[in-house]
Amino acid sequence: MSNKLFTFHKIVAGCEEGSREAWEAFLADYTPIVFQLSDVYFGFSPQKQNDFWRDALVQLSTSNFETLKRFEHQAEREFLTDLRDFLLEQGAEKLDPALDSTETPRPTPEAVLGLLKGLPLLDQEVLFFKLCGYSDATIEKILVTTPAVAQKWLERLRAEYSPLLAGSDDRCVWPAAWAVVLRTARKAKTEGCPPLRHFVRIHEGGFQWHEKEPAEEHVTGCLHCLSRWTALREIWHWRKQAKPRPADEIDALLSALPLRTETKARKTLFKRMFG
Repeated sequence: MSNKLFTFHKIVAGCEEGSREAWEAFLADYTPIVFQLSDVYFGFSPQKQNDFWRDALVQLSTSNFETLKRFEHQAEREFLTDLRDFLLEQGAEKLDPALDSTETPRPTPEAVLGLLKGLPLLDQEVLFFKLCGYSDATIEKILVTTPAVAQKWLERLRAEYSPLLAGSDDRCVWPAAWAVVLRTARKAKTEGCPPLRHFVRIHEGGFQWHEKEPAEEHVTGCLHCLSRWTALREIWHWRKQAKPRPADEIDALLSALPLRTETKARKTLFKRMFG
């Protein structure tokens, strides 16, 4: 990443102006996350992942980067959560329900709410990530705790979703059906749902105790907020785990963007005389 663009805010601002340097930094940081999410939620091949991300970049950059500008800009976690929602919505349109696993019943929003009903928040998180398709090993890294803490509640999955308990790969078994669950959750926001920033403050430890308990209690009864709450944990885990992609791959993605022509700033007379 360029030493001139060392902050998230500068990178995003530069991307909205069509700066090649900013987009290079953006793609270097976030392409690994996009590929990881598409692998888990869509099961795309490497080539299809690349084509999907390239198409998504075109959508982000249309009408002078209008879609990108709508994302939350206050903090990187919130921005990435909005990017994740955008990607999941875009990817859902490319999924074929016929390719979903038939080993278990396809989940519905109602079935998910029934599974989670009455559970403590941490246990809900574990079950939700299992339904997303995550392995125990990855859930342990995301939540920084072993899924065994929710073992008795994981038994709720055994009756109808037993294959999820033995999975060692991070891969959703019914991408199309789960996309419907997540889309329903995104649309289920009510006036009582706390803003995402409130959840970020709790995750980062910058909260008052009298604020934390009501928020967490709300999350346990709200599919929209549980989805957002877990998305914050998930996206930040992959942000920290991201490994650089090849330079030629980044260059190919840059070609999909309407970048401005970079010109060298003309030096003033003072700078020409005194350096």
